[in-house]
Amino acid sequence: MAVQTGEGTTDIIFHTMSVPAGPRTLGGYLSRPNFGGEWPTVLVFGPEPQPTSTIKDICRVLARHGIAALAPDLTSSHRENLSMSLAVSAFLADPSGEWSNAQFGYGTLCFGLGITDLAALAEVDGRVVATALVASTIDDSAGNRLGAADVAGLAIMSRGDESTDVDESVARREQIPQTTFVVYPTGDVGFWDAASEGFDEQRYSDTIDRVVAFFAENLPPRV
Repeated sequence: MAVQTGEGTTDIIFHTMSVPAGPRTLGGYLSRPNFGGEWPTVLVFGPEPQPTSTIKDICRVLARHGIAALAPDLTSSHRENLSMSLAVSAFLADPSGEWSNAQFGYGTLCFGLGITDLAALAEVDGRVVATALVASTIDDSAGNRLGAADVAGLAIMSRGDESTDVDESVARREQIPQTTFVVYPTGDVGFWDAASEGFDEQRYSDTIDRVVAFFAENLPPRV
């Protein structure tokens, strides 16, 4: 376990972790405020099955803003990922836990292709109360699942990002009326990813500010 201080407004703890899930143990990366109490919590889905360095950094940024963030280790099988995500959410929502208030509702955040696993989880887990999507294409399947979830949403994308179909995504607005869309006119592939050649510090900072404000408004407060 490592402790990080001096950044943002909240001291944090961050580390890889093991999540008990019945007969098996799941993995993930957790960052949370280094104080007592049960904190607003977000499950983070990156574009790769395993949390990348950028996803871990974003988890730490969220924690420095008072939001516990857990990025689970997943697989290439979306069916298996849903089972794993449900097990992780049950762990978070266990009222005997000491740091998460997910029993009252939690958020989900995805980047790029992580939308597939986010949408599947949001559709079936009534504890999901907010979804934020960054640089993700909302196709018909994801739109239907997010529409079934019927929770507050935020979608951030860029017209300069060739990995994202902005027009198709915006066309899903009627399916997900509770979702607010933010479309940057510029910002290349990976504008949010510090490890990408297309990283755009201005777009990244604005994205983080919007995501933090969205979760602060829509997640249960610290208890």
